[in-house]
Amino acid sequence: MITIKDLSISFHNKVLFEGFSGSVFDKDRIGLLGKNGSGKSTLLKAIAGIFRNYDGEITTNGKIVYLDQYRTFDAPTPFEYYSQVSDTPEKQKNVRSILKGFGFDEKDWHRPIHTFSGGERTKLQLGRLFIEQPDFLLLDEPTNFLDIEGIELLKNLLKNFAGGYIIIAHDRDFLRNVCDKFWEINNERVWVFDMDFDSYRVQRQLIMQTQRRQLANMQKEIERLKKIIDQYKKWGRDKAVKQAKSRQKMLDKMLEELEKMPAQYLEEQEKIIKIPVPESTGYVVLECKDVRWGSLIKDATFTMYSKDKIALIGPNGSGKTTLLKIITGQIDYEGTVKIGHNVKMVYVDQFVERLEPENTAFDEIFEELSDQLDYVIRAYLGRFGFKGEDAFKVVSQLSGGEKQILALAKILLRKPNLLLLDEPTNHMDLAAVEALESALKEYEGNVLIVSHDIELIKNVCNRFLTLKDGILVEVDEPSYFKTQKDQTINNKKPNSQYDEKKRLRNQIKSLKTRLQELKEMEDSIFLQIDEIEKQLFTTSDYTKIMKMNEQKENLEQKLLQILEESEQIGQRLKELDEQ
Repeated sequence: MITIKDLSISFHNKVLFEGFSGSVFDKDRIGLLGKNGSGKSTLLKAIAGIFRNYDGEITTNGKIVYLDQYRTFDAPTPFEYYSQVSDTPEKQKNVRSILKGFGFDEKDWHRPIHTFSGGERTKLQLGRLFIEQPDFLLLDEPTNFLDIEGIELLKNLLKNFAGGYIIIAHDRDFLRNVCDKFWEINNERVWVFDMDFDSYRVQRQLIMQTQRRQLANMQKEIERLKKIIDQYKKWGRDKAVKQAKSRQKMLDKMLEELEKMPAQYLEEQEKIIKIPVPESTGYVVLECKDVRWGSLIKDATFTMYSKDKIALIGPNGSGKTTLLKIITGQIDYEGTVKIGHNVKMVYVDQFVERLEPENTAFDEIFEELSDQLDYVIRAYLGRFGFKGEDAFKVVSQLSGGEKQILALAKILLRKPNLLLLDEPTNHMDLAAVEALESALKEYEGNVLIVSHDIELIKNVCNRFLTLKDGILVEVDEPSYFKTQKDQTINNKKPNSQYDEKKRLRNQIKSLKTRLQELKEMEDSIFLQIDEIEKQLFTTSDYTKIMKMNEQKENLEQKLLQILEESEQIGQRLKELDEQ
């Protein structure tokens, strides 16, 4: 279906990734992940044939349909928009079932598209994609603005879709349910994980841990080799000179590998700076009673108590954002809204607009932490995803998701005790969503959040309110909320090939253990020789000098025996690795 060969893409003089080759088969279900700005959307556009400024080759066959993250339409009403592709009776029948499935009544078919909410426009575009009956889908953030019911319908459409797809998404529950393979753009490379979502998350963590350990071990080994080479050169013996040359080759190779390490799958580790603790509120933080707004909200009655973190859920266009604006006093309403004692309330969306376009992320946080050292500010930014040089990104160049989380990072330093958030994860990458979740879980104030990210609200919130048909009710869990996990047990019987591999692994493990023992013995002997040489410089007793020289020669002889055995084991390990 799709063949990619040695693909490299640069954008604005920045390498996004290079040297990527891979094959995508007809029924592959791939999640495409990576930080904002890493090149995910550009890669999809390249596959779709929209972006062509790349090196390498992309070949496709079959009908491939692309949905970008910016919802644009070339028709004024849903009916006209769908008429462009529903050219058979079967497709026309599918139009009705898909539109009804997404919650559109027939009276909505002739409404101007510009009157629909963001989530409704997303549904219209997604529905049309399936009417076109493509062989393969390329979807860029299809869950943005969708309500939980919409996300659930999309899951079912994808599960029943006969073809394959590549999806950019940040909703973990969604990815877990619809994808079984993952590509991640990380440090200018595209990494392929042919496994389910949870296995992918475990595997990427293991890769990072392994590489950090390899880096530390490599640096330690380099220092050890330098000392050995210096010692061999001091001796001046033929065998020692030979060993020095051999070890120098090892050292040169290791130094070359060390230079390449930054291109590996490594993420910068930042010092964790805690979220400031806000002042305590009274027991009742917020109370809404008989709140009404036109025909949209008929009765919104609820009470938020101290430490509550509440998710406000419901279908697109049900009035969730309107209720937030009522609570923050932005629009008139009927009924009663009471703010509790000592409550300092902040609506995060309002602060996004107050970020100064010419400031860097660092500048914005510096305004709140002007008495702190630079490394503290950078460490704080790091926990919100602005790591390394990202701390100096200019606000005007940030994505919508990056602006949202930067605004939140800044607001939290002002110690509000009630946060109101409206769909904060839209346009965030997965790392930013997880940073947001971590911050909200640690935050000791109250939260009222509108979100359809099931995993986020499950992990952060203790209460769930839903607006449906204008009535606000409390529910035990979000609609369609699922906690079931697939458990696959592989009961393969061992065979001769398995037994042979196991035998070789055990042999390799045993040899590596012995090699480590020899290295420790080698280090110990070097310390003893160093100590003897120091004593030789400080004594004039001939008898002691003779005795110490004899000890030194014995140690050197033992060292050569260790080196010979190490070389033999190294050669044997190489042979076993080839097997």
